[in-house]
Amino acid sequence: MDRHDDLHDRPGDERRAVSKMSRLDAHLRSLVMGLMLVLAVGAGIGIDRYLLEFSDAGAQTETELTDVAEFGTLEETYRIIRENYVESDEITDEQLLHGASTGMVDALGDTGHSTFLDPEEAEAFERSSRGELIGIGIQIDSEASPPRVIVPIQNSPAFEAGIQPGDIILTVDGQDTTELEPGTEVGSLIRGEEGTDVTLELQHQGETGSYEVTITRQRIQVDPVSWAMLPNDVIWIRLSEFSSGATEGMQAALRAGKEQGATRVILDLRANPGGLVFEAMGVGSQFLPDGSVLYRERNREDQVTAVRTVGSNGEWQDGQVIVLINGDSASAAEIVSSALRDNERAELVGETTFGTGTVLLPIDVSDGSSVLIGTDLWLTADGEEIWKKGVEPTIEIANEVGVPPEFPYLFENNVVTAEQFEELPDTQLLKAHEEITATPAP
Repeated sequence: MDRHDDLHDRPGDERRAVSKMSRLDAHLRSLVMGLMLVLAVGAGIGIDRYLLEFSDAGAQTETELTDVAEFGTLEETYRIIRENYVESDEITDEQLLHGASTGMVDALGDTGHSTFLDPEEAEAFERSSRGELIGIGIQIDSEASPPRVIVPIQNSPAFEAGIQPGDIILTVDGQDTTELEPGTEVGSLIRGEEGTDVTLELQHQGETGSYEVTITRQRIQVDPVSWAMLPNDVIWIRLSEFSSGATEGMQAALRAGKEQGATRVILDLRANPGGLVFEAMGVGSQFLPDGSVLYRERNREDQVTAVRTVGSNGEWQDGQVIVLINGDSASAAEIVSSALRDNERAELVGETTFGTGTVLLPIDVSDGSSVLIGTDLWLTADGEEIWKKGVEPTIEIANEVGVPPEFPYLFENNVVTAEQFEELPDTQLLKAHEEITATPAP
């Protein structure tokens, strides 16, 4: 999501979306729509690290804008543009008013969180919430310069073309990406209609030469769960996002692991940008007993409400678990990892997470636009605020510079052989395996 232009289903009448955050630390890059899955259809958007909840919400207002004294400034600005701007005919009223709406939300100073989405962006938000993507299928950090590939989606056109995690995107259809504005501009070049081509020049991390691929944009169905068996009866499950179907996919992977004789689980939440809150609840419920506190929400009146796991038939209630996290883990990934840590269910191996923590409520506007507005903060199960801070690992370890995480779907037949495992450069995965196999399985 941006790390993802991938959002999720509206369950029944529930409609409430949460948490998109930027890492406002010493190394902050201004992420508004930075890290994203590149979609098509011209406008798709990428929402940073996000957690989506849903509830009924109408576009009700307590104050009419026309009753506000400063409203005259907006009217005067509009008139000045229409009467004086040299190319006034080239811009529509819709563009002007959407720009004004964007500016109003931006004036809140909630950078990277509260956002105005025009109708095309709102439609892409809704479509991607169902895991339906049109594009080449890469998750990118578009705030980096040049932008880098976080991961190609499994079985996507980008994956089939040989694009690898950590690849640097040098050009898009001949356009030098270092000349682009940070944020979504590189995404706008890569996006396009289904069946059309885009040519990328890329560079593998650690290499000096580049390579070029021409990829046809296609419709992609994202499978959020992949898994592989590691030596010593360990199942390694990667959850790429908490999109619709994540819980079912996790249950299926855990059942498959049991059939393969798995006695331990490495849950890989690295580069996971978040997703639907009910999927976070469902995934957490596979590892935690019914009624365990998953996270807490604090509203504007400082009232705190505990959100708990549901169901007593989780697939992995007793077996050993270790969770992998890194700086690209956010939102729902932070909720699940911190919940397993705070409930003393799992150690966290890796690096401090992204630091998501505001709750966003999406409210539809009559013309098809949508306003994502920050309403609450979420806290860990123990009540710790992680906004701008992140979730710290219990065992801190980083991969070497230039070494991206491995992904289970890169291995055939859902098996990583002992020989393959020994050669992996993924220090974090190796450490997690070392830790979880250090004591006998129950």
